[in-house]
Amino acid sequence: MKIVVTGPYESGKSSIVHHITDGACINVERNGTTIAMDHGVANVDGMSVFLFGTPGLLRFRTMRKILSSGADGIIFVVDSVDEESDARARLFFREIAFFLPGVPCVVAANKQDLASARPVDRLRESMSFLVGLPVIPCSAKTGENIDNVLRTLLYLSMMQWCSVFKKMAEYSGSSDGLSQLMDDLNMDREQVVGYLRRFELRKLLEVQVGDEEFKVREEVRPILENPMTLMRR
Repeated sequence: MKIVVTGPYESGKSSIVHHITDGACINVERNGTTIAMDHGVANVDGMSVFLFGTPGLLRFRTMRKILSSGADGIIFVVDSVDEESDARARLFFREIAFFLPGVPCVVAANKQDLASARPVDRLRESMSFLVGLPVIPCSAKTGENIDNVLRTLLYLSMMQWCSVFKKMAEYSGSSDGLSQLMDDLNMDREQVVGYLRRFELRKLLEVQVGDEEFKVREEVRPILENPMTLMRR
């Protein structure tokens, strides 16, 4: 799954990507500030998670738009300590909501390891745009709750595709899997093949030549059949 990690300058996006990937990530930066992106891949219960961290300076809007394209979920990082960053967070949230309307989002309330960190209720008072979103207190420095942030987002993202995933798991390996998907989902061939290609790129399944047959990777079958398994850790 493709996850974009975004938020204002110095909120801790790079540190979160670094923690999730155990340091196996790329950071394009200058003088300690991300100017292009962070990128890394993590494995969650056999599922590949492709993380793209965006630059936090306002002038890099075009880069954020490019990195956000096609994302399945958003980790929106806010600074729990710096109240002056709240206004910037509001601008960035409007931007990502425009780029990715309807895409699941989890808010990572970072820097909770610091004594001056604001609790979630105070953050919600200061940033009204957080209403209706899961806000999880965490620390990229200590790793506290970072796994919970990621798993919660993956669960929400997988639930959006739950009906499609269950059918893919059901017809995996069938010689007429594509036709059965078209019938059950009431979609034409082009739409269903588009789904197959999308999730093949995310390494959830393998599509055979001609698109008629596909196979779900056995490592991820339990998640496709029941996304709640992501939360049982």
